[in-house]
Amino acid sequence: MERPKRRREVTVERLLDAALDTFAEQGFAAASVEDVCSRGGFTRGAFYSSFRTKDELFAALFRRELGREMTRVEQLLAGLADEPDPVTAAVDRCLSAFRTDRTWTLVATEYALHAARHPDAAELLQRHREELYTQVTGLIERAAAGAGVRLAVPAGQLARTIAALHDGVSLLTLSQPCTPEIERPALLLLLRGAVAAPESSARPATPSESEN
Repeated sequence: MERPKRRREVTVERLLDAALDTFAEQGFAAASVEDVCSRGGFTRGAFYSSFRTKDELFAALFRRELGREMTRVEQLLAGLADEPDPVTAAVDRCLSAFRTDRTWTLVATEYALHAARHPDAAELLQRHREELYTQVTGLIERAAAGAGVRLAVPAGQLARTIAALHDGVSLLTLSQPCTPEIERPALLLLLRGAVAAPESSARPATPSESEN
């Protein structure tokens, strides 16, 4: 019983790998199920035993890529309290984890364009974006608590803003290599504005303190 399950898991992973490369190379709309199967060395039957549609395949690919990135970021954000500047450390660590290659950016952008023209795809993409926001929100809350910093804005709002900034900069990298020059300072500005000042430094001076 365990062996067939393992074989199916391997098949799904290979289909996802083939889909990632095929969608990046040909575009989501242009690529066919046959193209994905051909790249992965599978028959149509193997595809349809795991996925009903290309959109369902993309959904699985989205979950896999998101899971991998969130795991990397979670690990890198451990121990922020030991850093002299937790905000800068968080930005530098996260940037080292974000994908800088064009492949996933191309695929995600292609599907976003597809979703703009197909309501069912737009609904699917929105569901998975909400999943992303939920995971990033939890990550921010845990990182802030671990680093001993207090947020001045809701973690959910910050999560959506960070995701929008990262998506926008990633899109720019498709035509020009500008990520390091733009994303790091932008994230630093965003996070410094989102972190509340320590209560001791934010407390207004009393009259006696002002006279000294």
